[in-house]
Amino acid sequence: MNHSEREKRRYAARNRRNGTLSVYPGVLVGSVRTPLSKSLLHRALIMAMLAGDLDLVDLKDQVVSEDIEATLDCLGVLMRNGNTGDEIELFCNESGSTLRFLIPLVAVLGRRAVFSGTGRLPHRPLREYENIFRGTGVKLTFPDDGTFLPLHVEGRLNAGRFEVPGNVSSQYITGLLLALSAAKGDSEIVITTRLESEPYIEMTRDVMRSFGVFTAKEDNVYTVRGGQRIFREKPYLAEPDFSHAAFWYVANFLGSDIEILDMSPCSSQGDSEILPLLAELERFSGSSASRRSDACFNIDAAQIPDLIPVLSVACASAPCDVRIFNAGRLRLKECDRLEATWEMLGRLGVRTEKDEDELRIFGDAKSSGEDVFRACTIDSHGDHRIVMAAAVAATRADGPVRIMDFGAVRKSYPNFFRDFRRLGGKTDELDVG
Repeated sequence: MNHSEREKRRYAARNRRNGTLSVYPGVLVGSVRTPLSKSLLHRALIMAMLAGDLDLVDLKDQVVSEDIEATLDCLGVLMRNGNTGDEIELFCNESGSTLRFLIPLVAVLGRRAVFSGTGRLPHRPLREYENIFRGTGVKLTFPDDGTFLPLHVEGRLNAGRFEVPGNVSSQYITGLLLALSAAKGDSEIVITTRLESEPYIEMTRDVMRSFGVFTAKEDNVYTVRGGQRIFREKPYLAEPDFSHAAFWYVANFLGSDIEILDMSPCSSQGDSEILPLLAELERFSGSSASRRSDACFNIDAAQIPDLIPVLSVACASAPCDVRIFNAGRLRLKECDRLEATWEMLGRLGVRTEKDEDELRIFGDAKSSGEDVFRACTIDSHGDHRIVMAAAVAATRADGPVRIMDFGAVRKSYPNFFRDFRRLGGKTDELDVG
């Protein structure tokens, strides 16, 4: 891809977010099948690349999200360009997973690369890799303006012992696990703090195992044995995505009647927690305990940060107070997601409080037949999960909810509004697919 083509892609990625969509109240009815799990696909595609064949991942001819497209494009560049010593450009669009997973992979492969991206990605933290790579011979060169992209990477990362905090982002740990499977020797990853988003680490290990690579965990140490053969006998097929199914489950919580197809009750996806959480919220809000003045339903966001925007919509519909804690990492997502969630709820007429790490949602007595939210305009801040959460809230509003930058759904669920309309949802846009 030449420079002009790269610039065109950057321009397109920046501008297709624009647009405001009005979503109207009304129950959703029917069946829906969510896209394949984005989290599983990122990991499986990297393992398939290390096995030498991206076709080892079955994409089922689905419409690929922008994040998965970014990973596919970058892996394709790595596979097409042998280790000539020339610097290659890896454009990650707005995908934090693509960026954080591929930095250690490029280093293990000994490639010279420059990573670039658009949107908020250049501002999402990467400095932790400086600490991880210190003394390894891998050189990272960041811009001088306080951003993190473009990032130049050179040098080879060999097997060894690496210390990583567990409370910054599990993506650093996943990136190392995936990359070190291609190293020649044995490696240890030592987690130096409380581990958050552990289900995502276990998902990584499950995907690696499905490609013949076994890891071990003892206390706070993960071990990756070098020299294992990376292979699959038949293409990997990811499960449907629970983080996307969560929007339809919450719509049901609000009164819709949607059958979400092919969801596994034994899924390794951490966001499958949406089901027990909604069940517990329903039980608590209907119990006598919830009517005490000091009663509060508590949700720990540490392991399920991606669920918080839509889960907060469910919480706001319940006649009880809810406290969401350990939510500070939401501030480092596609936008300041904690701030954006708080702002969304306020626009919808929900009384809330927040601090750096918590969000409190105050429940008012609500009957099942009344509108829960008020008509408003919501700035999604270009965050796909805010867009979809706002659309679900609109199904129980007293008028239209206008969602700014609704095209952000292309990042993860390109057909969200097409599915929304197929379920009977009403919007003022004809071309929403």
